[in-house]
This record gives sequence, C-alpha cells and structure tokens, in this order.
Amino acid sequence: MTESANRSPAHAGSITGPEAMFTEPEDLVTTGVSLSNGRYSIGEQLGSGGSANVYRARDELLSRPVAVKLFRDEAATANDRLRQEREIRLLGELRHPGLVELYDSGSVLHRGVEHRYLVMEYIPGATLTDRLQDGPMLPRDAAALGAQVADALSFIHTRSIVHRDVKPDNILFSDIAAFGHANLVKLSDFGIAHFVGGSRLTNTEAISGTASYLSPEQALGETVGTETDIYSLGLVLLEAITGRREFDGGIVESAVARLHRDPVIPPELPAAWHPLLRSMTARKAENRPAAHEVASSLREIWADSRVRRVRRVRARLGVVAAEGVAPRIALLLAAATAAAGLAIGLAVGILAF
Repeated sequence: MTESANRSPAHAGSITGPEAMFTEPEDLVTTGVSLSNGRYSIGEQLGSGGSANVYRARDELLSRPVAVKLFRDEAATANDRLRQEREIRLLGELRHPGLVELYDSGSVLHRGVEHRYLVMEYIPGATLTDRLQDGPMLPRDAAALGAQVADALSFIHTRSIVHRDVKPDNILFSDIAAFGHANLVKLSDFGIAHFVGGSRLTNTEAISGTASYLSPEQALGETVGTETDIYSLGLVLLEAITGRREFDGGIVESAVARLHRDPVIPPELPAAWHPLLRSMTARKAENRPAAHEVASSLREIWADSRVRRVRRVRARLGVVAAEGVAPRIALLLAAATAAAGLAIGLAVGILAF
C-alpha cells in the first residue's frame, strides 16, 4: 500500500500526544503535536502506507498548509535508513510543475528511536480516483491530463528514475491554472521509485506496484525500466476514458490477464488514440514510446479536439448566417441567449429557494 497525501479520513477523532503519529488507525486527528521546534503543526492523517503515515500540517513560519510524511518503526534498520536518505535526496533534487515538491525534512524522537519525516507540498484538490467517481472523462480531458503526467515522467526518466506506481491514486488535481490547463496535474508518491539499473529506494515486496496497473515485466518480477511507467500510464488513460479498470482483481489474476492479452481499446475513440494506446500498452517494453513522445502525441490529440470544437461552433453559427444573419451578429445573439438563459436559471433558483 502506498501513501496518498490528499485523502482525508471519513471521521475525525482526537489525539493528545506525539505517540498518536505512529499508530495505525486512519480515523484520527493529531492535536497539539508539532515538529521542528513547533514550526510544523500536525493535523489529520491523510493516508497510511507500508512504511509511513502522511498528515496534513501547517508551516507556522510561512503560514501555509503542507503535508508531512512520517516514517514508522518498521523502517529502523541501517539499510532502511539508507533508503530513506536516498529517497529524501532524490525528492530534494526534483523540481517540476508536474511533481509534488519536497519543502523540508527532519527527524523526531519516539521512544528513543529517531524517525525521519518529509515536509511536502499540500495539494488540496482531488485525486484522479476521486474524479472518476463521477464517471469517465471526455477523451480530450484525458488527453490533457495524460500529457501533463507524461511530461512529469519524462522529467524523471531523463534522470534515470522509474516511478513504478503510476495509478489514479497518485495523480492529483491542484487548484493551479497554468499552461492552458484549468488545473495543473501533479504526480505523487515516490515511495517505491528506483534508479534504472540501481537498487530500490524503499522497502517493498518482491512485486512492486499496484496490481491493476502493473506492467508485464513488473508482474513477472523482472527488472524494470522507464518503459514500465508508460505501460501503467496507458492503463490509467484507458480507465479515465472508459470508467473501468482494464485488469481488475487480485495480483495473480490481474498479472496473468495482462500476460495473455492486450487491453481492449474502445473502437469509438478518435482514431489518433488507437495507435498511441496500443504502443503504450505493448507487452514488450522495447515497443513502447518514450514519455516525451507520449506527451507530444497527447497534446496533439488535445489540440485537435479543441479545433474540432471550434469548427462545430462555427458550423452552428454558419447555419444562422445562411438564414440571413451575419456570423458576427449570430455570435452576439448566441452570447445574449446564453446570458438570458443564465439569468432565467438564477431567477428560477431564487424563487425555488
């Protein structure tokens, strides 16, 4: 299980001492607990994984919300400490709009044992998992999301880093609008990331990752490269568009399925999606495109969908023009009609209230 820094508990209780930060229950809130001589005030627990808990917190010095990832007792050996330090140094070197940023790190004593913690950017928006609770995304919206995630993957891949756990829970929607997007998308949780040709950064099982999004090489327990993130992103995009997981079920059932068949790509998808998704989810890693190629293709799909939308609007206005109304006037009429509709809607809402 990986840590999610943006999932609030359903119910909140009360904790009076620092010991509460090392407990397993998720439906708890820490009060009166602080780190770094009072700089970080700890709030509710946001998530829990195999090696750490994640809390919402506040940086009292800079007056901003943050997320704190606190490693628990399981990570107490010399090798585990080394992996923690490597993860901290890795995250400290990564600066990209599509990655959750590391602000600070430190240590806290608990029962005579020193525990490391990370202070990270807090993303108040929903995860892709949350977003899909409302149903599938439009293909153009999935393309916009996928392009941003592929950009972030390209950034880490050029530094020989494999994320190994690309999934909807680790894709966060921020409240920042930039680069033509209403919401910047952030890739989170490098808990099981590793260097290409290097050792793992954190403790993990023999098969690392989440069952539904494993690449074939992950499912076989083989050495993985950057191509494994591309396969996982392909499955994420397919789920975003269809609203269902392509390979569901337990790890064995899910692993066997992807080793014997390719994902089913909906025939009704725009033509450009088919070769892209087929190549991203190719069973042989060497047949998959690089992350920057995926980002470029998705951006073209996104741009093309916007052009088609403009053409449809112009076509509708053209019908009005053909009936004797100039396009410019037709555009003003369309705007006036929209404004009138909004006014009527507000009036009905007020009366209903």
